[in-house]
Amino acid sequence: MILEISELAQLEIEDSKSYYNLQQKNLGDRFKKHIQDSIDNIIKSPTLYPKITPQLHRVVVHKFPYNIFYALLDDTIIIVSVAHQHREPFYEI
Repeated sequence: MILEISELAQLEIEDSKSYYNLQQKNLGDRFKKHIQDSIDNIIKSPTLYPKITPQLHRVVVHKFPYNIFYALLDDTIIIVSVAHQHREPFYEI
């Protein structure tokens, strides 16, 4: 599988990492590790996670209140968004 991460998702990850690092030393780094672990799980089993629309899947990130939204297109996984769970659904999708 090919992995693509949207520019929006990259910005969300980096902004959240920076925020968490301001809150506590290395917390942002742990956040990013959990994001990467979730992405690795998506790559291993892309159809495992529930669809929330006909094209969009959602993964709940462990230990942080974030969801990863992704789509499957042929042999490509597209990470569309990494969103805090308290934001309105589909705020930018």
